[in-house]
Amino acid sequence: MARNPRVIVIGPEPVNRDEVQKMLALSGFSVLGEAGYGIEAVSLAKKSEPDVVVIAIEEPLIRALQTVEALADLLPQSPIIGHSSIKGSGSMRRAMVAGVKDYLVSPVKEEELINSIHAVLAQEERRRARLAGETDEPVAAGTVVTVFGAKGGIGKTTIATNPATALVQKTKQSVVVVDLDTRFGDVAILMDIPVERSIADLAMPEEDITREIVEECTYTHNTGVTILPAPIRPTDWRNVHAGHIERVVTLLMQTHDYVILDTPGTFNDIVARALEMATMVVLICTVDMASLKDTLLAIDMLRSWNFPQDKIKLVINSTNEASNVQPQEIRRMLGRDVFWNVPYDRNISAATQLGMPVVVAKPQSKASESITEMAYALSGVRRQQQPTKPREVQKIVFLSRILGSVPEDKTEVSVE
Repeated sequence: MARNPRVIVIGPEPVNRDEVQKMLALSGFSVLGEAGYGIEAVSLAKKSEPDVVVIAIEEPLIRALQTVEALADLLPQSPIIGHSSIKGSGSMRRAMVAGVKDYLVSPVKEEELINSIHAVLAQEERRRARLAGETDEPVAAGTVVTVFGAKGGIGKTTIATNPATALVQKTKQSVVVVDLDTRFGDVAILMDIPVERSIADLAMPEEDITREIVEECTYTHNTGVTILPAPIRPTDWRNVHAGHIERVVTLLMQTHDYVILDTPGTFNDIVARALEMATMVVLICTVDMASLKDTLLAIDMLRSWNFPQDKIKLVINSTNEASNVQPQEIRRMLGRDVFWNVPYDRNISAATQLGMPVVVAKPQSKASESITEMAYALSGVRRQQQPTKPREVQKIVFLSRILGSVPEDKTEVSVE
């Protein structure tokens, strides 16, 4: 983009909007205007057609999220950056589901906001180029999600396979799960796939590994998820090194929207390469003291590498009924916000015994619903609303009357 990016600033407080405007103007951006939530924001967006929208996600939260949804519908090619002073991961999740592409913590730092604007605009440019067929083949365009944890037995494979399934089924995007567990790779077991070929069959000179050869080692599950399994015997990993992994992942990025890497509960050169290649790292932790201690050490290790902290998404996997610790307690212990908290659900272990992802075996279970929402939040894809049933419409209208916020058209809640 040769010209200066054009930005509009949205938020409930004029003083805060003015501060963000001045920050952007001093940084060389073309600020087209500022507005509050609702119709004011939509009118400004229609008139100015900005390259990017910067919006404060503050109370009243429902108004903020309605405004994000309206702007995302109106300006599908203009990325939206949200920033908020609201503590906790709930508002972040809801904002990302509504259509926010990046989420910053207020008060926003100038460098952080500038980097975010350039990042989302670059992502949008690549998306447009792909749609227009202007990019050369091959282009490594897929998102690499590395599922990482400091110990075994904390549900990394569950978190790798279930969001993968939800992404394929709900968003129709292509997803491949690569089992990099060099000790006890269980992706094939959880997906009930008989392993005849595996990643170990790709232990050859890296320049000889082609897309076609990689594809011969993958399996397509009946859910639509592609699987590149680990070998059955751990000793078969002996000829596989980090260079092989980089080559394989690079090729898979060219043919899949998402490449999900399931790593072991240990650290080696393959895990290091998986972390280096990650677009984002889903860091899994349970609430037992051993897992918390090891997770804190893992965070410190990544920080010592100067690993980008904004890539790390901390996910708490509640593996028993007594483990529903509040996210603020985890934040205090680990010094970072919880991105997602997967609730305990005995349906997960039951689905595992069936060789099925829980989002398929028990799609209405609380774990399935939580994991599906997490998949939407990780991807940034907006969830399609289901048609409202007549009885539900009556409930919405009744509640809206009580709250004094019912619109004229009672079948659709619009931004006002």
